[in-house]
Amino acid sequence: MDRVRLFAPTLLATIALLGEQGARVGALLIPRISLSWVVLLLAAIFLLTAKRDDRRLGIRDVAAAALLAVGFIALTLWRGAALTPPLSLVVTLDGQREVVAESLQLHARRDLRRLSGRRRNVTLRADAVVEVPRGGVYRFDIDCDDSCSLLVGDVQFRDSETLGLERGELPFSVVYRQLGGPAKLRFAWNTPASIELLPIDYFLRAPGGGTRQNQRWRAHASLVLAIVWWGLLSSWLAQIAPLRVQIFERRWVPVGAAAVIILYGCLLRLDAFWVHSGKEAHTSLQHWVPSYGVFNPASAPDDPYRADVRSYLERAETFSWSSFYAPSFREPFYIALCMPFLALAGGEIGILIQSLFFSCAALALFGWFAAKLHGRWWASLLLVPMALHEWLILEAPSGYRMSAYSFFLLATVAAIFLGPTSRRGALVSGVLAGLLCLIRLSGVSVVVPLLVLRLWPLTRRQRLEYGGIALGVFVALVGPFLASNALAYGDPFYSISFHTEFWMRAEGLDTSLGPVSWTRYFTDFGRAGTLLKGSLLGMTALPLKTFWNGLRHFPVLDATVLVLGIGGLVASVRSERRFVTAAYFAHLIPFAYIQNFPSGEMPRFVMPSYFFLALAVPAATAWLAKRRGYDKAAQFAASS
Repeated sequence: MDRVRLFAPTLLATIALLGEQGARVGALLIPRISLSWVVLLLAAIFLLTAKRDDRRLGIRDVAAAALLAVGFIALTLWRGAALTPPLSLVVTLDGQREVVAESLQLHARRDLRRLSGRRRNVTLRADAVVEVPRGGVYRFDIDCDDSCSLLVGDVQFRDSETLGLERGELPFSVVYRQLGGPAKLRFAWNTPASIELLPIDYFLRAPGGGTRQNQRWRAHASLVLAIVWWGLLSSWLAQIAPLRVQIFERRWVPVGAAAVIILYGCLLRLDAFWVHSGKEAHTSLQHWVPSYGVFNPASAPDDPYRADVRSYLERAETFSWSSFYAPSFREPFYIALCMPFLALAGGEIGILIQSLFFSCAALALFGWFAAKLHGRWWASLLLVPMALHEWLILEAPSGYRMSAYSFFLLATVAAIFLGPTSRRGALVSGVLAGLLCLIRLSGVSVVVPLLVLRLWPLTRRQRLEYGGIALGVFVALVGPFLASNALAYGDPFYSISFHTEFWMRAEGLDTSLGPVSWTRYFTDFGRAGTLLKGSLLGMTALPLKTFWNGLRHFPVLDATVLVLGIGGLVASVRSERRFVTAAYFAHLIPFAYIQNFPSGEMPRFVMPSYFFLALAVPAATAWLAKRRGYDKAAQFAASS
């Protein structure tokens, strides 16, 4: 049994590594198997092996885990460098622009976007030299979407070809055309050797570059050591498996798991930032990053909200603390948050970094919030969809306010319902609530009902003390901004009403009068009849539509979060955690009616409510477990 524990995951890891780099055995191309299956097998070994052992978890076990982690990072970087051509290949795009590529293989539109900046209507040509390692009969295969051709020596073909070659160098050219839909360009060869562990990419180099014939041992050694690493990991897990009860009882295990998930979520957001900025992550990391459709201005349709980032810059250029409350459609505290990042990086890139920073900070704050509400293990589980959600990643480097708004929204809700009812707690709640609304004034719809729910169970004296301080600080912070807009434009909510101009323009309505109040918008333009329908759709169908699209790479995870989240929102209405349900719907109220407009399809408006949808999941699992009579499961699901 012990041999099976070691042999099974090591064999599967070997197949996965060989398939990843395109190894062949005879005419058989090793199939590509995700390393996720190896991880699942190791998890099964860990959970299903022997029972608790008398031996205590020691420093050796922790040291071994640290060494394995360091070894994995080193081997990943080594393999990436060992398999990368020494001289990057030059690719000509559309017959004009030249870019540098480490590989000519395209597995998804993401690879094409990294190379060209576009996902469709791209033509590329690459000229290289292929090093033929030995004489014999070679079979070349090429597959693509939409069209392609391969030139080896003086033979050009579009599908597959068998050639007799001598050892040496041959011209090698690829022409590829992508029109629309999926992007794919894959080519491989079947060499005369019985076993070929290296992909054809390894033998390609730019014309005039040095040979790699004497460096193959590095690539082979990196593969062998990677296989050894998976074997050592299997052995280590088999040894500590009997200690799993002790491990799960240790506080640092769920905390460490949550930290890893948060760091991985930050890596995805950083990758989106790199792509958005015209850069890319290290090639050795690309295998571990899902191929999300990262927003790219070169391939995205015209968006009226693209003006937002420029308007932030214009507001920041004239910003001063003496004019903090100057009337504007841009809430002042968000501009103040942008100032340090603009000072560090300048221009639009500074605002993008600000957005990335608060997106990562909101992910970490969510983990802390979930741990306080439901316990550390639940926090680790709930962080998974939050770290992987596509739209949360896409919005990270976009430069909009939603990242900062999400962070202060979570902080405000946590302060109101987790903070003490003391004067200090009231002060913190009032300050955070005020800053939230000075980032986006629509936050008033969240602050007011949550403060009412917080005050409801308190005594009269506590209501007067806590409510007086919290509301007093809140009004002191937000009131001057409302007053300045009322005096200048006759509308205290001018920062919200201004955006009707975008919606009116999207529907072809007359915008010559400029921004109008939301009440006039519905009365003057005949929107009163659709308000009820639009509100219902905006608070139900629109969030579910955007949430469902957000985890398109993980549909089972997405469906689970949606179903349990909705059930949890319902189950929380009569519990002490009803504020989760209140925060979810209260955030959507100002944006509910945008379902009436074409521009209302922008999912970034509703994404902050996804945090509360995920926080409601444990309530649904506790209810289901209690209904089924699983008392221990219900206790775990409801634990805090």
